[in-house]
Order: sequence, then C-alpha cells, then structure tokens
Amino acid sequence: MSVRDDDEEAFHWAGDEVGGREGARLPSEKVQDVVAGSPGDVASTEPGPQSRPLSSLLTVLFGLCFLALTVGWILGTGYTSAGTGQLLPQVLWQFAEFTAIIAAPLWFGTTLRFTQGKPLLARIGWLTLGLGVLLPWPVLPLLVTA
Repeated sequence: MSVRDDDEEAFHWAGDEVGGREGARLPSEKVQDVVAGSPGDVASTEPGPQSRPLSSLLTVLFGLCFLALTVGWILGTGYTSAGTGQLLPQVLWQFAEFTAIIAAPLWFGTTLRFTQGKPLLARIGWLTLGLGVLLPWPVLPLLVTA
C-alpha cells in the first residue's frame, strides 16, 4: 500500500456507498445491519396515539404546577433573610435561595428527560413526588395568615 492509497482511504468511511446517516461508521458495523435496523425501528418505539394527548395534557398541567412552585420560591425568598451581617453566612444563604428557586424547573426537566419512553404512571409518580418535596414552605405561613 502506498502513501497515496492511505490518503485516499482517509477520505472514506466504511459504508459510504450507502447515503447519509444510514451508513456504518465503525469498522465493526456491517452496512446491512445499519440499513436494516434504522428507519423502521424508530417509529415502533414511540407511544401509541391514544396515550399521547393524555400525556401531553398531564405534562402541561404539571409544568404549570412547577412554574407555580418556582414563583412561590421567588416570593418566599423575598420574605426571608440570613439574619446576620457576616459575609460567609450571607453568601451561603444567597446560594441556598438560588438553588431553591431553580430546583423546581430542574426537577421537571430531569423527570421529563429520564421518564421518556417509560410508562405514563412513572412520569406522574416522579412529578407528584417533586411537587411534594419542592413545596415552598416559607410561603405557606403567609398564605395561611392572609
């Protein structure tokens, strides 16, 4: 093999004869395996059309609830303070307020990401657990007294 052959070989991938993303990209892959398994299998893993509207509706409702939690934590952190003038406790308090505010959107996004393709009941369970855990406790006394 000459240097010229090596240069020409560097511009080609295994499976280039098959167009686009369907070709094999690793030497161990067979072109027939990649072509046979790619287009038809993707559509079969998606949930059926009967569960999609219910799933979308519940996801939107839980999204609104988690948005309300985020707003509640924003309001709740406005009514509380560290109670000291020292620098380190103030910095730690501000960081804790920040994490409390972003916890609800993070829980919602993480749950949607990791329950993708799982049963709807698993997603509902994790989202319900998040609503209970992330409840803005500093706002609750204000709601009771108002």
